Amino acid sequence: MSVRRASSAKSSLSTNPSSSTTYSFQHLLESPPSSPLLPSMLLRHGENPSYFRKRSALKPLLRVAAWICGMGLIFWFGLTVVLPGSSRRTSSYISSHGESYELATGEPLPDGPTPWLVTDKRGRRKWTVLIQPTLDFPLKPDQYTRICSESDEISKHVQESGHHDDQQHHAGHFGYYHVDQNFMDVFEAEQRGLLPGAQGRQSSWMWKSSADEKDEFCEKSMTYVLETTDAGLGNTLMGLWLSYGLAQKEGRAFFIDDSNWAYGKYETYFQPPPQPSCTPPPYTQRLPCPHHARHLLVSSSTTSWTFGHKFNEKFEDAHKVGVLRQEPIFTMIREGYEALFRLAGDDAKYFDKQIGELDMKIREEGGLMIGVHVRHGDRHPWEFKYQKSYLPLEKYIDKARDVIDGFFVAADGSKGEEEMENKMSSKMVLATDDPEVYASTELSHALHAQEQILLTSKSAIDAAQGSTGSGSHFVEENVAWDGGFFANVFWGLGDPRGSKTAQSIRLRDGDVDQGRREAPSEVALQLRELVGRAYLLDLAVVGQADSVVCGASTAGCRLLAVMMGWERGIVEQGWHSIDGDFDWKGLIW
Repeated sequence: MSVRRASSAKSSLSTNPSSSTTYSFQHLLESPPSSPLLPSMLLRHGENPSYFRKRSALKPLLRVAAWICGMGLIFWFGLTVVLPGSSRRTSSYISSHGESYELATGEPLPDGPTPWLVTDKRGRRKWTVLIQPTLDFPLKPDQYTRICSESDEISKHVQESGHHDDQQHHAGHFGYYHVDQNFMDVFEAEQRGLLPGAQGRQSSWMWKSSADEKDEFCEKSMTYVLETTDAGLGNTLMGLWLSYGLAQKEGRAFFIDDSNWAYGKYETYFQPPPQPSCTPPPYTQRLPCPHHARHLLVSSSTTSWTFGHKFNEKFEDAHKVGVLRQEPIFTMIREGYEALFRLAGDDAKYFDKQIGELDMKIREEGGLMIGVHVRHGDRHPWEFKYQKSYLPLEKYIDKARDVIDGFFVAADGSKGEEEMENKMSSKMVLATDDPEVYASTELSHALHAQEQILLTSKSAIDAAQGSTGSGSHFVEENVAWDGGFFANVFWGLGDPRGSKTAQSIRLRDGDVDQGRREAPSEVALQLRELVGRAYLLDLAVVGQADSVVCGASTAGCRLLAVMMGWERGIVEQGWHSIDGDFDWKGLIW
């Protein structure tokens, strides 16, 4: 706007033959008087002829002054547009959710991460994301959520502002791989000096071992942040595996950040993931939104953006029906499982030993290994009838028997002697978060999936303490998991208050939030590691079964289908959910 005003002012000083007073005086000067006896037509009464000479001498000075003012105005305008810290300009608007936003495009820089307005080389308004180099990485989950939420609104605001005539406007929603032409990637913005960079500052354990061998930053990357407000491991594993599969599909280098993971360090549970041949980008360039950013960051707090409706629309197979539509998504998750689910240390050795022993007891005797996964605690079924309780254990037993009966049938439909022997050799292998299930009448005969790490009930602890007297091996930090896995019990592990039963540890909401924010104590972290390792060993063993019976409402059940594979689990129907008529789904948000 300032440039246009300067141009207008300059045009008013130009000479126009039709209207300029300068041209009129010159016409009169070039016309001689009609008679030398008559007075000059140029002089009026009381005027000094030197006035006109003075005015002619001032004209060059006026032109120089106008030129200096115009150039100064243009220079000032250029600084305010190109340098975000040169002036303070804001643009306020109301979002579609009724929330007021103020887009700051000048200094001072905001304290927190935020979308940011810049100007490209052609003078067009663009938006990017500012993550200050002084902030810790990773950001808090709610900060990533806010970045995506505000980015949606600001992208829409810039598009509708009318500054981009070449941008097509329409009311329809964009596809998963839509590229916002109004977005300037942080890499480009930092290269042009529009945003401060992080000078390549890095974090995460897996980047340190081979950093010296990597010279160039990755062209494209995806970082999965394990930090989450979810106490369980199931959804984290599902998101991790799916993110890895998506990264491979999009040609992105894949990194994992475990800096603030509630379960501790990644290598406590798993072997190191495949290492890219490039260096991870500065953390200021890793964005949760938009999806076409060069360096994408994925976490549980941004699931609805990365793996929401647009993701399903893009990757579900529209030519198939039912669960068969999920095959492309299933395949991506399976790819992540095969690359990342490799147990570490003693757990890996125990897993191999346990599978060998189960094969000897069951498969080498001609029987079937039927995996049974029972989830209680704070996870309730989807089936309406049991939404406020749990699936009856009889349902698990009945389905396992149906599987065995259907498998051991002779070619003529009869059940011969050999089939009966093989049927008798078949066993159920049980994994559950509720220790009381192991002792139940229905499943007391089932084999434990693993006995490396067992969650126990208060009654079992009391019985052991009674039999061992005062010299009991159960220390104060032992926790009784009566009723199964509860999130507030998990967040309260290592809490110094009173007895460590599930009932006594169930904290108030404020205490749970405090447990999420604070770094766990050494005792708390050790207990969390035991819980996580037990869960992973249970999944690893049951995932090797010939058939699995579980409830699809639990993330662990859906993970078991992935571990079985598409053909064996879905096509050949080796995976059985007894939770209503619900089919397999991947990541549910």
